[in-house]
Amino acid sequence: MSTSTPERPDGGPPPRLFASLRQLGLTALAMAHTRVALAGVELEEELQRLIGLLLSLLGLLVFGLVGVLMVTLMVVLAVDPAQRVAVLAFFAAVYLLLAGWFWWRVQRTLATRPPFLQATLAEMAQDRDALQAASVSMPQGGDPHG
Repeated sequence: MSTSTPERPDGGPPPRLFASLRQLGLTALAMAHTRVALAGVELEEELQRLIGLLLSLLGLLVFGLVGVLMVTLMVVLAVDPAQRVAVLAFFAAVYLLLAGWFWWRVQRTLATRPPFLQATLAEMAQDRDALQAASVSMPQGGDPHG
């Protein structure tokens, strides 16, 4: 009784299940590594942008507030003492309108920003679609070559 091993059409040895599984695992690991690396780059870029934005906002708030208060004080001290309350009410109304405008801008910016990790998610979706297409087009025997 002799058991012969089936040969592939190209004359090479038949594929081994564990070798195929190992190759599949290595491919999946390489894909995951690439996607995690991309996510790390995106997170680092977002963190740098956020830190820069926060530092700029801090400078804007501190120096802008000091400058506006100085101008307001100069104008209030320059007018007739009987008109100072009206001038202060005018400045308060202007400052509140500006605050409302900035609030609207912040809300609009947050509403229109791109989704978090957009490029990473797009790449992962392409990977999923490619793997699904490959699994559908693979013949029943599981050999992608024949």
